[in-house]
Amino acid sequence: MKPISETTIVALRNGSHKAFEDVFKACFDKIKLFIFSYIKSEVDAEELAEDIFVNLWINHESIDVTKSFSSYLHTIARNTALNFLKHKFVREAHGEAVRQTDSGFSPEDELIARETRLLIEMAVEKMPEQRKTIYRLSRNEGLKNEEIAIRLNTTKRNVESQLSLALKDLRKAINCIFLFFP
Repeated sequence: MKPISETTIVALRNGSHKAFEDVFKACFDKIKLFIFSYIKSEVDAEELAEDIFVNLWINHESIDVTKSFSSYLHTIARNTALNFLKHKFVREAHGEAVRQTDSGFSPEDELIARETRLLIEMAVEKMPEQRKTIYRLSRNEGLKNEEIAIRLNTTKRNVESQLSLALKDLRKAINCIFLFFP
């Protein structure tokens, strides 16, 4: 990543569109490549890199100009990639747990799938009622956020927020599996 001058970082922190453009041009490709090295999907890496820069602009006032900007961006990129992988694991684990297992799976795989399914169900049961309802409408019935909002007479933003919290709850539960099945 090309070093960014302290003047450019200060200007970005102060809301300069030109400084943001300079940072974007200097860092976007490197950040995208860095994320790709974790997630191995160019399309997702580009989308995540774009999200990082959108959030960088939204939160430009919180940039600490006394610290390394390059390290700051790399930390954000690493955390973004790791969160993406965790979400992907939860989605895949949930999908596997819901599907019937084939006889092609080993007994250990079937045990892990049953345990995962049980763990997810237990985590869903512990959720607040609205979150549980929204999660089930989304995952079990396949409804879109707008459809859920209409059905429950709430806002799409509330549905998105509740789904995000539900997935956070499930990630915590799924992380327990890693303790027992490395």
